[in-house]
Amino acid sequence: MLVLSSSKAKTRAVTPRTLLIGLICSLAGLPLGRAASAQARPIEAAHPVAAVARLRFRFDAGAALSAPAGVAADGALCVGTVDGYVHALAADGTFLWSHSVHGAVTHRPVFAGEHWQVTTSSDHIYALRPDGTLSWVFKSLSAVSSELAADANGTVYFAAADHFLYGVSAHGAVSLRAFFGALAAGPSLGPDGAIWAENTAGMVLRVTGQTVRRVARPPFQFGDPSALRDPEGHLWRGQSNGVLEYRATPQASPLLVPLTTTALLVPAWSAASRYAVLSSRAGLLFAIDPPASPGTPEP
Repeated sequence: MLVLSSSKAKTRAVTPRTLLIGLICSLAGLPLGRAASAQARPIEAAHPVAAVARLRFRFDAGAALSAPAGVAADGALCVGTVDGYVHALAADGTFLWSHSVHGAVTHRPVFAGEHWQVTTSSDHIYALRPDGTLSWVFKSLSAVSSELAADANGTVYFAAADHFLYGVSAHGAVSLRAFFGALAAGPSLGPDGAIWAENTAGMVLRVTGQTVRRVARPPFQFGDPSALRDPEGHLWRGQSNGVLEYRATPQASPLLVPLTTTALLVPAWSAASRYAVLSSRAGLLFAIDPPASPGTPEP
């Protein structure tokens, strides 16, 4: 593993992309530096979701996505594109900054250790400060093959293609390297504050800092990695045809709401703002309130 530390590397907004966003905003009659709809407001009555929910805002990242947006504890959002641009938004959709990275963004950005941690196809993890400046870059010798999971200390954990489970500290140093095998579930932050992961042989690891324990089973379910269950138990799922599937409970009939014509990625939940964030492969983000008229239980 190699850590490339730099506080003087290229920082702040990337001029070409920022100019493009500014041009789009000006053509649409919006203030410079704001997303396509920075203010929370109901969408057009003709849109299928208007009868049951409110779209807080929509943002166009300007390029395709291979990973969904991430949400910080304060409601800030971060999304990265396949052409190597990372964009940050405030909780109300206001555009904050852009930063370029090497390679496509391959996993959901995670806010940990006072940084947005962004994984790319070049096997780098970039740590970006809340103002968009670069703090450090971590270079992995094996491809990152899982989502990042963060503990309370800001350490992020991931499974790699070499079948090891890694930890990277909030300062960009390797804190853990443990043989794991082929990933089946996780890594995930458990209710006990530990990081949990399961391999295809059924072995479960519980990690706290540099302490690794092998246990028979976790005290919780890893859940469906393709769907989001919000704190009230509502189920959100993005379909490959651009349709949002929403269920008030797992047994309820779904509300099917067309959002776009391209595949939707795994949703994220904003605890600070109480909305779900849907990301489309075409590069659109939708921030949506829970529908007011959920489906009724099936007989």
